[in-house]
Amino acid sequence: MTSSPVFLTMSDVGRREGENVTLGATVRLPVEDGEYWWGGAAADGIEMPFTDGYRADLRDLGGNQGMPMLLSSKGRYVWSDRPFAIEMSGGELLLRADVAAGIIVGGGHGDLPGVYRQLAEDRFPPDGRMPDPLLFTAPQYNLWIETLFEPTQDNVLAYAQAVLDNGFPPGILMIDDRWHEEYGQWTFHSGRFPDPAAMVARLHEMGFKVMLWLVPYVTPDSLVFRRLREEGLLIRDRRGRPAIGEWWNGFGAALDLLKPEALRWLSGELRRLRQDVGVDGFKFDGGEAAFYADLGCPDPQAYTIAWNRFGLPYPLNEFRDAWLAAGLPLAQRQRDKHHAWEGRDGLASLIPNALAQALTGHAYTCPDMIGGGEYQSFGSADFDPELFVRYAQASALFPMMQFSAAPWRLLSAEHLEHCRSAASLHERFGPEILALAKDSSRTGDPIMRSLEFAFPGQGHERVADQFMLGPDLLVAPVLVKGATSREVVLPPGDWQADDGTLLHGPDIVTVTAPLSRLPWFRRQG
Repeated sequence: MTSSPVFLTMSDVGRREGENVTLGATVRLPVEDGEYWWGGAAADGIEMPFTDGYRADLRDLGGNQGMPMLLSSKGRYVWSDRPFAIEMSGGELLLRADVAAGIIVGGGHGDLPGVYRQLAEDRFPPDGRMPDPLLFTAPQYNLWIETLFEPTQDNVLAYAQAVLDNGFPPGILMIDDRWHEEYGQWTFHSGRFPDPAAMVARLHEMGFKVMLWLVPYVTPDSLVFRRLREEGLLIRDRRGRPAIGEWWNGFGAALDLLKPEALRWLSGELRRLRQDVGVDGFKFDGGEAAFYADLGCPDPQAYTIAWNRFGLPYPLNEFRDAWLAAGLPLAQRQRDKHHAWEGRDGLASLIPNALAQALTGHAYTCPDMIGGGEYQSFGSADFDPELFVRYAQASALFPMMQFSAAPWRLLSAEHLEHCRSAASLHERFGPEILALAKDSSRTGDPIMRSLEFAFPGQGHERVADQFMLGPDLLVAPVLVKGATSREVVLPPGDWQADDGTLLHGPDIVTVTAPLSRLPWFRRQG
């Protein structure tokens, strides 16, 4: 069994040539002419590369992944062991750390891929592990929007059957919030799931693997809360009482993830679900540092780190919050998106945020649920079938794709066929995506790459509406409502389009893209 990656700190690596270390101060870093910067919070990808006015504080990542590093198109980088604040102003990067933290500034690594690979080698080296292969080779189906807080054995099986009846490939089925009794009581709800083992066995026969949602929070005054309180496994406040905080589903106590006894207890609960019920894996939700900060924890990021590491023994996993998790074999989903074309959480943010995930060392990226995770839009007057189709197409050649709202319930026959084609395309490219994932587990290179990463120094720094899947496949989804064509930036070389057309770069070409088409191009030679 391989060991977990070890993140190298400033004290571990010492000072390298060209590095400057500043402790507990504001670092002013002039931006060079033609230099662009990325990094920090993945949820800010839509604002990368940074421009004047950008501000962030890495103590609050906005519900997604983050790393205490920045990297530039000129081969420079910033690294710290702790969160720091970022501001771009007047041609300078202003970096602020607390008194206990240090900030390293280094350079001399040529370009964006050069500095990324150096940071990966020095700070988060891969160890050869990767998440479950089925995450890459088949679509995922999350029951959240169709079942909300009342999943049942019947509606889980009905959803799975509808996947097959409507010509979609089987894959991973995620049973989301409230499959269980109280939060922290990780047993199937006895009224809604009369025979969960039989249900999981049937889903396996249908070709699915099964994941269950969970959080490290506990319903106050429940039986499991009382047991965990008595055993000292909950985070306590200054008066020694179980600390109670507010999360998105109400108020909860928190399992003390820094205590080995608490981790052993939860491991036992998950082991029982795997052995007795046949569950294959888990969606590890929650774990935001901001929640632990509200509880008064002196080092809230430590709990996010512990939650991420807790998921390592489970190859079939998913996380939304992560800190210092670059290079780990964890599937990283983007935070919930709105059912919208534009904005920080609309379709337009999907690709730039995925590229930010990749550039911060999170190779195993997953978009949000197709159409967005905001359930109020589905079935309402705000629902846009064109947006749903374009969302499916944009996700089809990501390393992973995830449905939740049922296309067969929402769409006309024509729109449904376009979504079915997107799912089939992902399945067809599955072996290629899986090969890229295996390569990433050895080299640390991202699966999904910006043009600036793949073709550095050629003026592609601000191209964020198309991407490379590995070194040879260029993907250019339509992201604008009503558009039936789009401009595509072609890097140097010969490129064969999905329709067989041969194009030559470097060039900017306009391609037709009716609702039935996802434009993609394979490099020749």
